[in-house]
Amino acid sequence: MAVYAAAAGVLAGVESRQGSIKGLVYSSNFQNVKQLYALVCETQRYSAVLDAVIASAGLLRAEKKLRPHLAKVLVYELLLGKGFRGGGGRWKALLGRHQARLKAELARLKVHRGVSRNEDLLEVGSRPGPASQLPRFVRVNTLKTCSDDVVDYFKRKGFSYQGRASSADDLRALKGKRFLLDPVVPELLAFPAQTDLHEHPLYRAGHLILQDRASCLPAMLLDPPPGSHVIDACAAPGNKTSHLAALLKNQGKIFAFDLDAKRLSSMATLLARAGVSCCELAEDDFLAVSPSDPRYSQRLVYSTCSLCQEENEDVVRGALQQNPGAFRLAPVLPTWPLRGLSRFPGAEHCLRASPETTLSGGFFVAVIERVEAPSSASQAEASAPECTPSPAPKRKKRRRQAAADAHTLPGT
Repeated sequence: MAVYAAAAGVLAGVESRQGSIKGLVYSSNFQNVKQLYALVCETQRYSAVLDAVIASAGLLRAEKKLRPHLAKVLVYELLLGKGFRGGGGRWKALLGRHQARLKAELARLKVHRGVSRNEDLLEVGSRPGPASQLPRFVRVNTLKTCSDDVVDYFKRKGFSYQGRASSADDLRALKGKRFLLDPVVPELLAFPAQTDLHEHPLYRAGHLILQDRASCLPAMLLDPPPGSHVIDACAAPGNKTSHLAALLKNQGKIFAFDLDAKRLSSMATLLARAGVSCCELAEDDFLAVSPSDPRYSQRLVYSTCSLCQEENEDVVRGALQQNPGAFRLAPVLPTWPLRGLSRFPGAEHCLRASPETTLSGGFFVAVIERVEAPSSASQAEASAPECTPSPAPKRKKRRRQAAADAHTLPGT
């Protein structure tokens, strides 16, 4: 049913701080607003419980094409909601294969917590936490303006600019009409948690992008120079895509893939408002792109808006094991406080984000680089006597340089 996909999209938008539940529901164009709003609210209330059940049952590991937010909505409907009565389509069949395991894990969770009712789990698993007090992060869209102009604008409107934050404690202490520059992400401003900028003229004009702090990391760490070619896989709703375009200065090309036509349509509107002109949208599976194409073979950023090990460290480890010695994890942001789980050598180069530690939504990022092995021709050249280079090696050098201008960014 379309309501499940719509609910998953709203949950993803809320987690990446694109807006409130109500605002995202009403902007989704889903016909039955009340049904969608109720499903999203109930799924979010049981979010911690659903995460625990899904992880224990290994659902995402078994169904690799099932996205985390959609899985959460479906498992809520199966275990705590209406149980797909009168519908469900292919989702009912998919969840049916795992129904016994999911119900068993829910029962085990109740025993572990010493409760007998679903509502009692809710009392344990949905207490207000630090996520509700996260700062309101706003990325300055450098395709249309600059940080100095935005800061001056807010100062004229009565806000007090406190400069660059020196630590997370500075961000936590934000109150009233004060705001700061993030200490890690360039062009990212932080306002107090209660600040609502959805109707602000700078946001509506595309000068500001409401984007979670951790969501800025993938594009920032990829750092493609202007003129690069970039693949953004699972690109919708498009915040990371617009960030890439800003880093590219609209010079180069972004190939943005997503399988959901409605999400791509909304993404096209967002990119147009942000002034992005270097992006080509494709309603297609990015896995259809040939991995042997040299344009996409140099550097990859893998990111998810999840903290589940099976979606993060396990995926990275599997990718490295399939190509032993060909790729490596690049060490990035050594001062970032939350690192990857120690499941394999080098996992500490991965980044994790959480409300408690990094004042952001749950997130995972890994930067994977190709290991350049010297070719036999290069080794021969190194040992040969010095001579005038022929045209052929020059052409090879130019081809290698062209390949080095390619980057890949799988999104979430």
